[in-house]
Amino acid sequence: MNIHKLFIIAVLLAGVPSFAKGLDLKQGDKIAIVSGQSFETYTWSASGYMRLLTEELAKSGVRDAIRISLENQKTAHMLARIDKDVIGQKPAFVLLIPGASDYNAWQEKNVSESFTTNLSDVIEKLQSAHIKTVIATSYAVSCNPSLSLNKNVTEHNDVIHALAKKYNLPLIDFVKVVDDEPKIVPFDGNLAAKALVHQMFAAEVLRTLGYGEKEIADCRKAWLDTPGAVEFMPSVSNNTYAKLKAAAKAAGKDVTDYMAEVVHQKLNAAIK
Repeated sequence: MNIHKLFIIAVLLAGVPSFAKGLDLKQGDKIAIVSGQSFETYTWSASGYMRLLTEELAKSGVRDAIRISLENQKTAHMLARIDKDVIGQKPAFVLLIPGASDYNAWQEKNVSESFTTNLSDVIEKLQSAHIKTVIATSYAVSCNPSLSLNKNVTEHNDVIHALAKKYNLPLIDFVKVVDDEPKIVPFDGNLAAKALVHQMFAAEVLRTLGYGEKEIADCRKAWLDTPGAVEFMPSVSNNTYAKLKAAAKAAGKDVTDYMAEVVHQKLNAAIK
């Protein structure tokens, strides 16, 4: 895929030729992700959104694009670090994901003044440096729409909407994306749901980078077959686990990989 003219959405990220406000993203360009959102699985895991984006962009000729990653940041931390750790590194694109690092979703419904002013200052600094910026909404602690805590962050996401409008920023309304998603799996915190959330977020970032609907659909279809996206072990006794480790060692394999093979073998046999 030709990734020239990538439209960079920053909560910090990038686009293709069809965008009037595009940006050439070439090998060597940096993408910065500044996040206060706690995703439920590691972002660089097999199905983590940062890994999915890195591997997909590499296929398009832009290798190791995500080289600035600030996670679990309160907006005050974002503001304190934005000059040296982001702008000073000269990224082509920044993705801002303000999230639950800034508030206790169990208790707080109202937005503190600092949440708004810190984000405003961060955005103004990025725009003064002429860095393409994208911002995203987020859930409190889970992608389960029925979770009561998510109602406590409605006003925070309203602020993000308002700032995107005020500063004319591309917005990834990820809350709406998840809520509108046909329920392939229930978003109740199960392992498959956690992997799927990362895949969905990576897809939305690619959309802002200029990927078309077919390209996004192809990516998401391929990601559903990502090895290791859903990691689990059966509930077993100490003795059974010891036997599993011994069998894995005899086969020259890691116990988790060995268990995955056993599951695949049993599944294939059941399907046949």
